[in-house]
Parts: sequence; structure tokens; C-alpha cells
Amino acid sequence: MENKLAVDTAQRRHRAVGSRVRVGPKPGCGAEPEIRVMKSGDRIESIVIHCSCGEEITVICGYDENPQP
Repeated sequence: MENKLAVDTAQRRHRAVGSRVRVGPKPGCGAEPEIRVMKSGDRIESIVIHCSCGEEITVICGYDENPQP
């Protein structure tokens, strides 16, 4: 029986787009961050991370309208 899984062994190159962001607490932040999930129905629209030092990061979630099978 043949193996039906095919693996692409070619090297893939990825390039970061946009500005860099720091992940994790800044030095001096002692408390846990507050995380809010903003939803519209069953879909998550954005995730807001609010650090105790005052910094806030918003992650906007996007979905393909016609996902490929």
C-alpha cells in the first residue's frame, strides 16, 4: 500500500510584515495582564491584552469568507 501523505521538502522562506512587538512583560511589570476577547456571535473579532504597566496590545482576527476545503 502506498503512503498517501506527501511532504513538501523544499525550504520555505517567511518574511515578517509590519513592525516588531515585544512579547511578554516589560521589566518592572509584576502583575498578570488583563485579557479581553471581543466577539461577534461565535467569531472572535479581536483580543485585547492590557499590561499592568499601562501598555495595551490589540490583536485583530480575520477570517477567510470562503475557506478552501
